[in-house]
Amino acid sequence: MRQPVFKLGTILSRLLRCGLATLLAGLALGSVSVAQERTMIVLDGSGSMWGQIEGVPKLTIARQTLREVLAGVPASTELGLLAYGHREKGNCGDIELIVPPAMGTASKIADEVDQMSFLGKTPLTDAVRIAAEELRYTEDRATVILITDGIETCGANICELGNVLEAQGVDFTAHVVGFGVSEEEGRQIACLADNTGGQYFAADDAESLVVALNEVVAAPTPETTLQARDQDDNPVNDIALAWEVRDAAGAVVAQTTGTEGISGEFEAGDYTVLVSGEGVSGGMEFSIEEDAGSQTIYVPVERIVLSATLEAPAEVAAGAEFEVIWEGPDDERDYVTIVEVGTKEGGFLNYAYTGQGSPAEITAPDGLGIYELRYVHGPTDKTLAALEITLTEVAATLKAPSEVAAGAEFEVVWSGPSNQGDYITIVEAGAEDRAFEDYAYSKNGSPATITAPDGLGAYEVRYVLGQDRRVLASTPITLTAVSASLKVLNNPVPGGTIIVEWTGPSANRDYITVVEAGAPEREFNDNALTNRGSPAEFKVPRALGAFEVRYVLGQSRRVLASIPITLSPATATLSAPASVAAGGVVEVTWTGPGNRDDFIEIVPAGSEANTRPLGDARVSQGSPLSLFAPGSAGEYEVRYKMRDSGEVLASVALSVQ
Repeated sequence: MRQPVFKLGTILSRLLRCGLATLLAGLALGSVSVAQERTMIVLDGSGSMWGQIEGVPKLTIARQTLREVLAGVPASTELGLLAYGHREKGNCGDIELIVPPAMGTASKIADEVDQMSFLGKTPLTDAVRIAAEELRYTEDRATVILITDGIETCGANICELGNVLEAQGVDFTAHVVGFGVSEEEGRQIACLADNTGGQYFAADDAESLVVALNEVVAAPTPETTLQARDQDDNPVNDIALAWEVRDAAGAVVAQTTGTEGISGEFEAGDYTVLVSGEGVSGGMEFSIEEDAGSQTIYVPVERIVLSATLEAPAEVAAGAEFEVIWEGPDDERDYVTIVEVGTKEGGFLNYAYTGQGSPAEITAPDGLGIYELRYVHGPTDKTLAALEITLTEVAATLKAPSEVAAGAEFEVVWSGPSNQGDYITIVEAGAEDRAFEDYAYSKNGSPATITAPDGLGAYEVRYVLGQDRRVLASTPITLTAVSASLKVLNNPVPGGTIIVEWTGPSANRDYITVVEAGAPEREFNDNALTNRGSPAEFKVPRALGAFEVRYVLGQSRRVLASIPITLSPATATLSAPASVAAGGVVEVTWTGPGNRDDFIEIVPAGSEANTRPLGDARVSQGSPLSLFAPGSAGEYEVRYKMRDSGEVLASVALSVQ
């Protein structure tokens, strides 16, 4: 099916303006849930954004449109920015959380987009996954808005990811904006929106088609409007009703579904109208006179009166699960919920659908005081029964070391309610309630294992209630400095292997790498994670000059220790007898890089570099070393060969008699 085409600004306005109300609030049952929602913009920073639409680069259109739309986003909207492909060419791991979700970030996001480069590949699947994780989609309502001008180029499956996020998320939604993509490419990325209940928009920024106005040349036929009234003579405009009008011959002359009734330019004659909807039905026969003119006819319908009952404990601990016994119509989407007193009709916090049976299991909010249980009729959002319930205080305790090395793992012994989503975390002293670093869910038991941040000084360990992120208990902890040392065990050459002996904290994701001397802290090349042990072994760049070996902390990418090295062309020398008897011993004296896997070999004279040797010995045996001559007379060569690159650094002739 061909997707509708929209202007990019129109799409973003619908997604972002008015606190995301136009689209996102429509996804929720009430305003309370909308207030808890966080949204992440995932922006394509790949090189294809340099492509043009009507002579203007797509990246320029995206920057201008985002700045214009973001200017109208309320400061209360929790909005973040994650980008991919904007820092390195050809790197599928080039994904960065640029602006964490928070209120009042609209201007910062616009400024950051203005500073972005557009360079690399399109790992949009991993980017959406990381955005969902940053939003803690398995715990909170979360929305991702993906803006991409191309399809996945890093081998992942965006459709499968959509299914996973929908299945695991509390209420996860992804909207996809295909910016300047083909119709086929649009089908390949639209599944993310389809699989998560979002919307897909095919967008370009071409001028909209101009629609000409049709001038009225004849006076319209008088219009008849049909509106529904219930048994109490009240207008029925709170339910979407299905209307069908038939003429005297039984042919359908008008039909619609909505809350506004139905209007038509009917010829004079006899008609029958039927009305139906959720809990409403009715109809009548009516006639149109030849000279009736425009008129309104009220159609009688009957409402079905619904009722329900609730039974639950008078008091429940904040955040705890409890049972509610209910009776009611159990219509499609009926649910039992708990809300703050005074919440408008259709609002909800935690809930259970009646289709899951009675009693319903509800999780109390983390708040305190008097709340209200409600039986809500799903088709109409009407409260059929209500019952007050009091939420009582809960407490927690924490026991952790007074000092921990920065980046180290440590244990926290805790007690607390262990409600769904509760967690133990470490943050800077005095951080806001919703702040968190590394964390462990209380459901995983006590003690909890936490990794300290790469920071120094005053921090605190917290027990946090998972629903409203309220801090229930905290204890101070001091993070102390860590150090590392490095020692190169071989003489690496450009493109070869380096062996590094190291000491250090070996915290999660710490690594050893080689970069150009003076490179920025976050730069890296090939590397080895410290959790694989010491010594570390990995490739060095294929370049000459001044470099440095670095120990890098995985959390902050801070360089903890470094030592200089120089990458120079590899050279070697060989000394061996000019001739030897067939099968005899050849003693070879050598100099060279001496890398662990380099070797001395004997091959037929004039052989290619990759020729299989007739005999060889590793240089790790030292100099001189011995190896056996071939068993057949002839002309041969003794060679020094590098194992990792296959390069022959030196050779001497050998005659076998």
